[in-house]
Amino acid sequence: MICLHSFYILTNTFYFAEPQQNTEPVVTRSSSSARGEQQLNDRRRRAKKHKCRLCDKSFDIPYLLKRHQVVHTGIRAYQCTTCSKSFGEKGTLKLHQLVHTGIKAHKCPTCSKSFGLKGDLKKHQLVHTGIKAHQCTICSKTFAQKGNLTTHQRVVHSDSRPFQCSICEKTFKSKLGFKKHLHTQHKQQ
Repeated sequence: MICLHSFYILTNTFYFAEPQQNTEPVVTRSSSSARGEQQLNDRRRRAKKHKCRLCDKSFDIPYLLKRHQVVHTGIRAYQCTTCSKSFGEKGTLKLHQLVHTGIKAHKCPTCSKSFGLKGDLKKHQLVHTGIKAHQCTICSKTFAQKGNLTTHQRVVHSDSRPFQCSICEKTFKSKLGFKKHLHTQHKQQ
């Protein structure tokens, strides 16, 4: 039997949802304002009707779908001035640049591992709970993070190849395979 508890990360805050029969989960805050709780509930209720044609992701706002679709093009217009690594989004570049500061101010109280971003610490802390609330409907394998389940289902159980090289048009099941291809075949980072 898999645990039905859910965990959410929204604006770098860790949320716990208590399962209830035939109802939406009741969300309790670990540390945040009531506004953050309301945002979480609003986002969960909204229908995600804007679906990417190349992968299984869907979005509630057309802008988010448009922003997401850049990952399938391989275009990385934002380049780090320190290491030359490039990114598809300006916000991702800004987060990456924190790596170069060496500052890891967010420390895990359980194992003392440190992180530059509070959100990364919150994701890491799921390791210590042992909770793997996301289960594959095909093979029953469980995952702590929904994104890992999604990747597993695409790579293991589907023929979907949503990552396409804009140089040679070869397609890939995973972002990792696509990145490896760019690096080895086209000498890009």
